Amino acid sequence: MSPKTIFSSVALVIALGSLEKSIVTTPLPIIGAELNAGAALTWVATAYLLAATAALPIYGKLSDLFGRVRMLNIGIGLFMAGSVACALSQDLPTLLAARVLQGLGGGGLIALAFTVIADSIPPREVGKYQGYISAVYAVSSIAGPLLGGYFTEQLSWRWIFWINLPLGALALWLVNRNLGHLNVRRHSRFDWKGAALLITVTTLGLLLLSPETALPAIWLAAGLAIALLLLILVERRAQDPILPAHLARLPGYLVSVLLALASQLLMFAVLVYLPLQMQLQLQKGMGASESGFYMVIFMVCITAGAFVGGKLIGRTGYYKRFVVMGFALAALALWQIHFDVWVKLALGFAGLGLGLVLPALSVVVQNALPREDRGIGMSLFNFGRELGGAVGVAICAVLFHAALPAGTSHNLASLSPAELAPGFSATYIGMALIATAAFLITLLALKRHELTSIHT
Repeated sequence: MSPKTIFSSVALVIALGSLEKSIVTTPLPIIGAELNAGAALTWVATAYLLAATAALPIYGKLSDLFGRVRMLNIGIGLFMAGSVACALSQDLPTLLAARVLQGLGGGGLIALAFTVIADSIPPREVGKYQGYISAVYAVSSIAGPLLGGYFTEQLSWRWIFWINLPLGALALWLVNRNLGHLNVRRHSRFDWKGAALLITVTTLGLLLLSPETALPAIWLAAGLAIALLLLILVERRAQDPILPAHLARLPGYLVSVLLALASQLLMFAVLVYLPLQMQLQLQKGMGASESGFYMVIFMVCITAGAFVGGKLIGRTGYYKRFVVMGFALAALALWQIHFDVWVKLALGFAGLGLGLVLPALSVVVQNALPREDRGIGMSLFNFGRELGGAVGVAICAVLFHAALPAGTSHNLASLSPAELAPGFSATYIGMALIATAAFLITLLALKRHELTSIHT
């Protein structure tokens, strides 16, 4: 089976998983009004993200044991069932439960699509196809809000879920027609206790980071500490643990997961806080659509960086330089934004830099992982990326609000540009320092030969 055929078989799966994260954002006010959601409205988006992130590592491990296609079928099936339940929901609790079901399927779409690519494409070609994946991600992320608005205005918000049925059916047909050879089964006992505890740890951790949760932080932190301790104890005794300890000893694996988390952290920091700054401070009321246009430029630059970097990796076989260059560009760009120097150009630098990083790190991970651990290994790598987004937004929120003048209202629209300036300054300093630290970690990893080259 040619790499292009394999990629085309999972491209729609990737598009479905990434589209669902953004398509719901535009119709949220209308959904809230129809279902009387009130302040709980944001959970329509958050419930899906929580469930998808928590399920990610579980799919990876199950696919190592029972085969990629079997688990992809389950993931797509759950995603479609959740979509039907969402479209038929008549109240908010039902919709939230349906979104959790949809997220449990959606986590499998992303996890297994990346694993299929790693299984089927030679290491030297992985970077090129990671560029294609980034393009699919970018187009889906941009198209999501546009499609959500179109369906809501022309038909009904329920069509943002109905559309998943024909797309999901086509994805099922492509996967089963072209990827049946990946259904290799390995006989081993699944670590259900470890899986349940990992889901608990992930959910509590994400809830602790989420500004939308109404639960006391002290309870969440205590529950997280207990669940984490139990997870460590269970995994030390498990015959085939959900978190194999030997992955930590693979050359370059842990540092790649950490750097992937850092790249996603920086990307979400820019996506959330730069438009906010443009609308509230820099341009004194720039519209959401105009600031959104700048973010489209940022996403296009990320896609261009990933595409060009992936092509060069495939052509030359070398990728270490792209990780170094990527974080160097990101650090430079964030310092530029902080000092308000050529901000538009800096946004392009940041996008190109972060785009260069991911294809290169994906090659490192694929080279490091033995085939029998590729499912869980790739899923944990992507889990780190997803977690990075949540961590980035949470860190930015802490830095931003902590730097606002004491005694001022935290209703941001009521603050003057001068009052907002310290918050944005602290945010960009924090992100620039993280980018600089990632650059230095990359140099240290290279010095210790943890990021090896494809060429021997």
